[in-house]
Amino acid sequence: MIHRSRASMALSALVALAVWLVPPSRAGTLRFFADDPITVDPENQDAAGVKPRDLSQEYDVIENSFKSPGDHSDARALNVNTVDEAPNSSWYTNRLGAASVMSVEEIVNGPFRHPGPVEGTWTIVAGKSEGISPGMTARDASGTLYFVKFDPPSNPEMATGAEAVSTRFFHALGYHTAENHIAYLRRESLVIQDGARVRDDYGRRRLMTPADLDVLLGKAARGADGGYRIIASRGLEGTDLGPFKYYGTRLDDPNDIFPHEHRRELRGLRIFCAWLNHDDSRSINTRDFLVEAQGRRLVRHYLLDFGSTLGSGSTQAQRPRAGNEYIWEGRPTLLTMLTFGFYVRPWIKVKYPELPSIGRFEATFFEPDKWKPEYPNTAFDNARPDDQFWAARRVMSLSDEAIRAVVKAAQYSDPEAESYLAQTLITRRDKIGQLWLNAVLPLVDCQLARGGDLTCTNLAVEKRVAQPPDEYRIRWYRFDNQADSAQPIGQEATSREPRFNAPQELLTTSEFVMAEIRGKHSHHAGWAMPMKLYFQRTADGWRSVGIDRM
Repeated sequence: MIHRSRASMALSALVALAVWLVPPSRAGTLRFFADDPITVDPENQDAAGVKPRDLSQEYDVIENSFKSPGDHSDARALNVNTVDEAPNSSWYTNRLGAASVMSVEEIVNGPFRHPGPVEGTWTIVAGKSEGISPGMTARDASGTLYFVKFDPPSNPEMATGAEAVSTRFFHALGYHTAENHIAYLRRESLVIQDGARVRDDYGRRRLMTPADLDVLLGKAARGADGGYRIIASRGLEGTDLGPFKYYGTRLDDPNDIFPHEHRRELRGLRIFCAWLNHDDSRSINTRDFLVEAQGRRLVRHYLLDFGSTLGSGSTQAQRPRAGNEYIWEGRPTLLTMLTFGFYVRPWIKVKYPELPSIGRFEATFFEPDKWKPEYPNTAFDNARPDDQFWAARRVMSLSDEAIRAVVKAAQYSDPEAESYLAQTLITRRDKIGQLWLNAVLPLVDCQLARGGDLTCTNLAVEKRVAQPPDEYRIRWYRFDNQADSAQPIGQEATSREPRFNAPQELLTTSEFVMAEIRGKHSHHAGWAMPMKLYFQRTADGWRSVGIDRM
């Protein structure tokens, strides 16, 4: 086997980036190929040489807060296919959106392929007593390995409920997640395995004792029956390689050729995190695993740890700052200092209901475009209107029924808390649709019939987050796939509905046609950006091969 040097792998990644950035005609190749649009990334290189790595949480905060790493150019996402979608890959699976539909039952079932922990004795193989987040690694009665986390005493059901809800939604939205089961255990069902170790407050590892277990459980919410409600996160398959970063590439992974800040699913993740208030969406809460796939080794990328989502801050109710301001921001800090504390940040005044199992989560003050994670994220910052539309389409695919069913699966004992959380998620979803479905011209499912009738669906109108436009304007072109050039045919036409007719001379003489559509709307300037549709003649009629939204 030939092992590539880090320099050669870096050069390969740069070459791949250059190929994607250069327009097809300048790169000397066709605009559309026979297999376009591709639906699966061809990650066909063996990644057996990838090595585990660690990431300093402290350095990650400093680097992203003060250094602005990665490429911040206003470039289209590099891993989208010709119809502006992210293909299935080791990063992402299309479960909702353009061509995929999930039933409510499938959404609730989420990533769960196993029934969950078996009742009986839990054997602790490692403890965690330092820091503020109690937890342990243990095997259930069947011997299956789980990472166990608890609720804080001040907020029973909060962190476990947040994990249960967010796990299902992030899975439905396309990401790889762990199986995070709600389960219950009692002190008497726990035994410490010989040799199990715990790290003390000074970072030293030593043998775990019953006293350590008592300290750990003392930080956890205990039910009236003396038991503990937990999240049991089933161990993932493969070799743990450590977290991924939201910029650059992993140089020892030959399939990782797109800079992460230019991946559609990582840019669009900002919108999903805003919806679920996943402010802790940092690299430390991601994980790469080396797995066997189709006779080769592949790096699969996971999102982990959703204890700090919704209104949960994992060990306490979410802080009011979460989602509203970075850990460090110069301007508000300076204003507070200059006014001797008289300047009050607006989010401090937000009122939250007294629902301990929910924490601090609301929809009235929430403004999707102003939402922020704990600290800057290059992929999030690079999200353009086409990335935002892509993500908003998936959020809006989640019906009220599905949202209520997922919240119910979190097993809240308080009906008021369950109702409040579901309605808050529905309201935040609608705000996201109102803003980002209208960021571009929201036409979807465009089809060109053999006779020349072009029909589309206006998704924003269909989802009732916009009124119909004043008009649509369309211009038709004969498209040369070899030269990547377009020749206008006929005059610009207008329509009040997303239905149009192609010139007959274009249909009878062209293998490829292009339609450029603009919308005119008094409230949504983004509709005026031209949307280009490309169709190719086939024996069965015209097929869609390309979409440019910006």
